[in-house]
Formats: sequence, C-alpha cells, structure tokens
Amino acid sequence: MPAKAHRANLLMALQPWHEVDEGIHRRILQLVDARPEQDVLWIGCGSGRAVLWWANRLNARVHGIDPDPVAIERADAAVRELGLTAQVTLQVGNPEDLPHENQAFDLVVLHMLYLPGADAMKVVQEAARVVRGYGVVAGIVPTWLSRPSPLEAERLGALGINPFLLVEWKQFFREAGLVELVAEDAALDGSWISQQWPWVVIRAWRAGGWSAVRAALSRPVFTLARLARRRVLSLSILKGTRWPHE
Repeated sequence: MPAKAHRANLLMALQPWHEVDEGIHRRILQLVDARPEQDVLWIGCGSGRAVLWWANRLNARVHGIDPDPVAIERADAAVRELGLTAQVTLQVGNPEDLPHENQAFDLVVLHMLYLPGADAMKVVQEAARVVRGYGVVAGIVPTWLSRPSPLEAERLGALGINPFLLVEWKQFFREAGLVELVAEDAALDGSWISQQWPWVVIRAWRAGGWSAVRAALSRPVFTLARLARRRVLSLSILKGTRWPHE
C-alpha cells in the first residue's frame, strides 16, 4: 500500500461517486432517518465527498474527522469552494481518541475503509461515547462473508483493510452500548468496488497522478476487487442506537 496520504485518492478511483458511493449514502440516509436540525459527525471522512453531499442534501451541521492531513486539506478546499464553511467543520484527529465531548452529536457515521490500521473496537466505542441518548451510530464496515485464503488475507492487510464477520461487528456495537442493531449490505453483488478498470485508472490519475495509478493497479487492489466480486468480502452498513442510560 502506498503512503497513507494516497488512500483517499485510491478510494475515489475505486468508489466513483455517481456509480457507487452516492447510492450507499442514500441508503444510509434512509436507514438513520437523518434530519436537517441534527449535528452529524463523520469519522473517517476522507476527502469529504460524503460530508459535502450530506451538508448540501440535508442542510445539516456536519463535522468530519480523519487521521490523514492530506485528505482533510483536500476536503477543506472543497468546503471553501462550495461556500459551506458555516455548515461543515473538518479536522485531523485520531478516531480512537476523538477530540469531542461526551454526547455531542445526534448522529455519528464511521467509515472504516478510510481508517487504515485503526482498532475497530475502539473506534466504535468512541462513536458511541460522542453520540447523544437515542442518537444513532451507523458504520460502513468491511465484512467477511466467507474466509479468504492466507495470501488473499495478507494482500488485503497490505491495504490497511481489516474486515470482520458481521457477528463480530455486531458484538463490537453491543459492547459499546449500542442496541436495536440493523445490518444491510451497502451494495449487492460486489458493486461497492468498481470493476471498470480503464475508468478506475483514469479516475486514479485525476485524483492523485502516477502514485494513485500505481496503487490502483497493485496486486492488493486487484485482490480486493476479486474478493468483492466473489462475495467473499462485502461492505455492510450497521446501525445501532444509544440508550440514554448507557
């Protein structure tokens, strides 16, 4: 995997907004019943595509945090260009130790594909800590549907992607005090990763030049796409509610 600064570029190429990513976020909006008056936190906001879309569509106050300063710099530039500085707040931060007070947000969304090497349990615990009573935590999480070969698992690990079985993700949510869990496939038939490789290369070039192209054409990325196509690896949406007494 290339330097972490290129991760957002790679995902922009593999998950084109209008073909893949927008549909996923439409499903999340329906699942969490988001409303304009809410305060929303995005953990793992990457280059900010989803944050900007949510701010525009909901007219909500959206906060984004990501450990990658290059991704945050790109997202911040897009926020200024669109004149959304009054609605959108972005910062570099550790998803395992959020710089927010307890129960500060009505809705928290965490995107684990943008958090390479992060401890999933700690990230979920932090998300549950900063969401208000009766608030919702929604995770976009890589999920094993069956076991990969050792070589496939090793190559996926090189991308910083750490999938779990859905039952394990649910356990993380429960241990963090989240209840009423609902799980859905983010996209069916492996379509959460683009298989149109000429367009992947073009998007990678536009997003990050040769470094992004090399990343997109690497063996770990081809392994990722193959696992998604074979339905060994899925992208799931998992929603939980925080009870006030937790």
